[in-house]
Amino acid sequence: MIQKEHEHIENTKHDLQIVLIAENIRTPENLGMIMRLSEAFGLEKIYFVGEHAIDLTTKAKRASRNTYKTMDYEFVVDVKKQFSQLLEVGYHAIALEITKFSEPIHNLRINNQKKVVLIIGSERQGISEELLQFCQNHYHIPMFGGNSSINVVNALSIGLFKITENPNKH
Repeated sequence: MIQKEHEHIENTKHDLQIVLIAENIRTPENLGMIMRLSEAFGLEKIYFVGEHAIDLTTKAKRASRNTYKTMDYEFVVDVKKQFSQLLEVGYHAIALEITKFSEPIHNLRINNQKKVVLIIGSERQGISEELLQFCQNHYHIPMFGGNSSINVVNALSIGLFKITENPNKH
């Protein structure tokens, strides 16, 4: 058999401290997949923020493939306070959003930053102006078809891969 069994796979680790802020995620499946991806990429914590954010439903739990049991996450009301605390302890804030200032994601370099907070936004509205103002850098994923964006979970996959692809070489 060519394909490996899960128990025979040893994942590597990175030395980054990555925190995710997910604003106003409304779809249970997206919330669950965000947890699954965050666990797979070795994130420290997820903050689900915003007044329109969905709670941890049965569909979200199912989509998370049980990572909701092991992933550190929190539903936060006062995002400004939480964000300020992260910045005070040295986190570098990156927004994954199309803005006037955003660069293509292939330009993303974390250099010597070991603490990164990645911000993603709602499926419909993206990241709020309020949160964008906290971010030192904005990155977007270039599109080649007719759409200007992709699903938030797919975008998160690309963003986390780019951040972790060679953490010691950035």
